[in-house]
Amino acid sequence: MTLKVDTFVLGPIENNTYLLVDEETNSAALIDPAIPSRQVLESIRGNNLSLAYILITHAHFDHIGGAKWFKNQFNSEPIIVLHQADLSLWLEGGGARDFGFDFSAGDQPDMILEDEQTIELGNSKVKVLFTPGHTSGHVTYHFLESAMAFCGDLIFYHGVGRTDLKYSDQDGLFMSIKEKIFTMPNDTILFPGHGPSTTVGEEKLNNPFIS
Repeated sequence: MTLKVDTFVLGPIENNTYLLVDEETNSAALIDPAIPSRQVLESIRGNNLSLAYILITHAHFDHIGGAKWFKNQFNSEPIIVLHQADLSLWLEGGGARDFGFDFSAGDQPDMILEDEQTIELGNSKVKVLFTPGHTSGHVTYHFLESAMAFCGDLIFYHGVGRTDLKYSDQDGLFMSIKEKIFTMPNDTILFPGHGPSTTVGEEKLNNPFIS
């Protein structure tokens, strides 16, 4: 099976929004749509993709800002998924008020996730890993067979997510990294919410924030 990943850098905080395509079936998922984007929409429609899921790693406003818009473009067919522990953050506007503005994410997500849950995207399978710390309900989407993990704001190239915000927990973040990320094979590619991709092996060796 072949899983294609297209990266779109969107919004004022330069978020990575990922479009995943199971090329055998043209089934697609959008991870963390930061803002409404005609560019992403044209990529989906121009390639005749079937957008099955909108996968949310966590409910900060810069990761969910386009979720409602994209769902509406496809007659509400894509399933928006989120972990239960981030539902309150979603309903409170994704933490936007902490930055001086109001934001509404829209209706509640369609599917509430659980740790170790498996989601099928065409012929590809993704395991949901509960990785709290940056937020209470942060998750990582692990495509084991493709050696890829979409880790939101948990860990970056030579960096880690902020833990000075509401719902954050520094000890929890480092535990999530060590127990859920660093137990993956070293060649697993990590696709973070901001900045370049990296690998598990690279971060084990050279991430200055993790001993």
